[in-house]
Amino acid sequence: MSFFRTDRRRFMTALGLGAGSLLLPSRFGAGPQRTKAQDPVAPKRILFFITPHGMVPPTWHMRDDGMLGADHELDLTSMSEADFSETFQPLHRHREKLLLLDNLTMATSIAETARVVDGVGHDANEHHLCQAHLMTGTWAVQREGSTAIGGGRSLDMVIGDAVGQPGRFANRIYGFRHQHPYSFLAANEPAPREANPANAFADMMGYLPAEPTETGPTRDDLLRSGRASALDFAAAEFDHVLPRLGAEDADKLRRHQELVRALELSFSGGGVSGVSCDPAVSLEGGEMHQFMQLAALAFSCDITRVITLTAAGLTNAQFGAPDTLNMHQDIAHNSVEGAAGYDPAMAQHMTNYNRTYAEQFSELLDVLDSVPEVGGGTLLDNTTVVWLTELSTGTHWRDQMPRIIAGGGGGYFRTGRYVYYAPTNPTPFSWGAVRDVGPADSHLRVSLMHAMGMTDQDSFGLDEVTIRSTGSALSLRGPLPRLT
Repeated sequence: MSFFRTDRRRFMTALGLGAGSLLLPSRFGAGPQRTKAQDPVAPKRILFFITPHGMVPPTWHMRDDGMLGADHELDLTSMSEADFSETFQPLHRHREKLLLLDNLTMATSIAETARVVDGVGHDANEHHLCQAHLMTGTWAVQREGSTAIGGGRSLDMVIGDAVGQPGRFANRIYGFRHQHPYSFLAANEPAPREANPANAFADMMGYLPAEPTETGPTRDDLLRSGRASALDFAAAEFDHVLPRLGAEDADKLRRHQELVRALELSFSGGGVSGVSCDPAVSLEGGEMHQFMQLAALAFSCDITRVITLTAAGLTNAQFGAPDTLNMHQDIAHNSVEGAAGYDPAMAQHMTNYNRTYAEQFSELLDVLDSVPEVGGGTLLDNTTVVWLTELSTGTHWRDQMPRIIAGGGGGYFRTGRYVYYAPTNPTPFSWGAVRDVGPADSHLRVSLMHAMGMTDQDSFGLDEVTIRSTGSALSLRGPLPRLT
């Protein structure tokens, strides 16, 4: 009996291909004799979507400008697309599954600037510090003769430690490098990151047994010979299960089948039917879209429950800026009022830049929302998708941060809202006049751990930082309020 005749169901489950890899309520019956404890429960997952630079405050804000001194929130579900800010309009179709957070502060990164001023380390570059702190929330490693880099195990690694099990990857890091890594195994030890969707796809096949003998077929040979028959078997299983489903679940199964087929076509190589072991990645859809599809399949078949996707840098053509402009020096640094070289044209380019990322984020949500799950929901409903920007603005602000949560995390978050946090504490450090800022983003990290079941954790990274102007401690413990 061939290898793939004995293991093709496991092969399909590892790919999320088989109909059995989906949790469809009508497959299990819906009679009153079933108890809640018997029903399948979709797992919770988390995906971090990280983009470089920052935004333009007036073109992403949706706050009530008459209430900036008080906490308040807005109902996104009742808003028209025109009511959404220019930057976030592409997210409008997902408004019922969104939490837009306004006015958070990267307190640990700001506090590290004060340490450098006091002689602890030498690198106070805001890009470097934010890249080091974004996912770690702790002091960076100030490398002698080099730049600062992450100083602790990152949030995606820690959550992966908690939810990983044998037979499942604890986490996966996909995408592109901005300057420095965001994900770390330990201080000064970046986590492995895969920038090639084809290699990421091959990585998913790692659960298949190793080649049987040194002289026998290699793992690549087995994969190459088995994929076509496995895909054919998956198609037959779809056809077998489909008549047993209710109309709603049948439609969801068809959409999942379309997702599987789209991924197969994206990775088809050289005229060979099905997917080759060393696929030549199709340019159709682009690498970011391929990573989105891979994330959906990895989540849907429980290969991992934690993914970090670092977005590719944009070319000027992608957001309509002239090629003669430098994204960093010409556009980002001159995009916010108050900057020495502020130019409204650069602000518009920066707005278009982030709107393009909003379109990518919305596309990611589309992909996740197309995969059906238990109880009539979708993969998006049981996933917490977090959009993190490296900085608050292109001019290196680290307060007034935007943070976007989508999906709800299996009902953990109350979505459909724009939540504004009033400034209540002095900034940990300022080069000029001291002003009050919103809550530290460290509290959001705690909330994300709680959403993934780690409710015994009350801090991540640093427990507190010192407010330089007062000498008092700013506690970083506890979850961010008003999310659940």
